[in-house]
Amino acid sequence: MERKVEVKICGRDITLISNEDEAHLQRIARYIDQKMAELTDVNTSAAIDERLRTMLLALNISNDYYKAADRLARVEAEQEKYISEIGRMQQEDMLLKDRYHAQQAEYARLQAENAHLLEKYARLEADHQELMEAYTSDNKIDRALSMNRNDQRKVGHR
Repeated sequence: MERKVEVKICGRDITLISNEDEAHLQRIARYIDQKMAELTDVNTSAAIDERLRTMLLALNISNDYYKAADRLARVEAEQEKYISEIGRMQQEDMLLKDRYHAQQAEYARLQAENAHLLEKYARLEADHQELMEAYTSDNKIDRALSMNRNDQRKVGHR
């Protein structure tokens, strides 16, 4: 909605009609007034031609505009660099997550294999113990028999 906004530039009241926010228009008017004051301070000659003053004002404002545009271009380039870096980091994050999940799966597989091997070891240990007991028992029987035979021989030699 168009509205009338009163601003003051170089001591003159000016009525602007615009869709822009009043605060924004006042800010622009203060900027122009400041630039005009800079021209007046530099060129104290009261005889400065109005067209020359307008041209100098346009040059100063254009200078400010292009400096701001250059700063904006640098900021946008830096922003693109950061966006690219974020993209690279997100890809790296996904790869690391994939590696993490693969390592978790490998760890789970190794745990299951370890449990299986521990069970097998326990069975082999039990079998070994059983065989050792049987061997020891057989050895005792063999020794007892051998001692019996020796005793019988000794008895037979007397």
